[in-house]
Amino acid sequence: MADLLDGLARHLEALGLLEYDPDGIAGDTFIGTMPSRPDAAVALTIYGGPESDSKLGWDEPSVQVRVRGGPDPRVSYQRCAAIRSELHGLGPITLPDGTFVQLCIANQSAPAPIGADDNGRHEHVCNFRTEVRSVTAHRV
Repeated sequence: MADLLDGLARHLEALGLLEYDPDGIAGDTFIGTMPSRPDAAVALTIYGGPESDSKLGWDEPSVQVRVRGGPDPRVSYQRCAAIRSELHGLGPITLPDGTFVQLCIANQSAPAPIGADDNGRHEHVCNFRTEVRSVTAHRV
């Protein structure tokens, strides 16, 4: 499922919503982690989903988009809202990494605040349910 996150990051970067470096060295977007720097950052994480069918090649991973801004909570809220606006209802689409997404649905109507970190930088999150094609040796 890391491919899904890479594909989403590349898709969002192409729209100018974030800066993504697949090597994780530069940019402001990270897969599966939120490092202490830079101040303004985005983390994309898979956190589960329902059990997959053992024969049908579709998965429904849940994805969290976590956005950190600065001392003004409107900054992280607005960026998270822009990302939510792009992802909610997305699909069917083949992402830049080749992952086929049938549908991406936001689980909430607006970004949720999770407060400020120890450095006073506010954060917001949006959670999504996705339907992705996942063919394996035993799933068609």
